[in-house]
Formats: sequence, structure tokens, C-alpha cells
Amino acid sequence: MATQSNALPNRHVPLMQPKAADDRRAEPRFGAEGEVTVVVFEGTHEREVTAKLLDFSLHGLRVQMPYHLGQGTEVHVFFSWGEVTTQVMWSTAADNGFELGLQLF
Repeated sequence: MATQSNALPNRHVPLMQPKAADDRRAEPRFGAEGEVTVVVFEGTHEREVTAKLLDFSLHGLRVQMPYHLGQGTEVHVFFSWGEVTTQVMWSTAADNGFELGLQLF
């Protein structure tokens, strides 16, 4: 005679997967496309550059530009719907120039 058990299996199933060690994102990212104008402040001069918007989050942007900017460089980004002041958090070489992470103030 077989007995029936209503007990749940005794195994641990995580509800959320832990973040990978190299995933430092604190917020979800949203894909974006289009061009933005980035104004780079260089002392008393400003340089205007067209950049490609790659994605964004509540407190940051990722753009692709033709050249590297150093960490901490303050820039002004103009979108079709507005503008924002940011600073460069990181820059890395990419196929078509550099990708930059910009933190929103």
C-alpha cells in the first residue's frame, strides 16, 4: 500500500538571483536610440559634440562619442525634449569611438 505525502520538497529555491560581481548597476537600464548634443566644458572654452544615446536609467546615461573624456569631466547634454548637466563616471574604447557613462546630478 502506497502512502501519499503532501509535504513540499525540502530544497531551497532562491526567489532572486544575486547580482554578478561585475554588475554594479543599482537601477534598471532602458534602451534608447537617437542623437544628443554633448557640450564639453574645457576651461573657458566649450566643445560641442554629437553623441549617440545608448541607454539611460533614473540617475545616468550611456552615450557613444568619437573621443575619450576623463572621469569627473562635467558635460551638458541636450535632448530633443530638454537638457541636463552630468559628469563622466567612466569611459571605455568601443568599435566606433568611446562609450561613456554619465551620472545625472
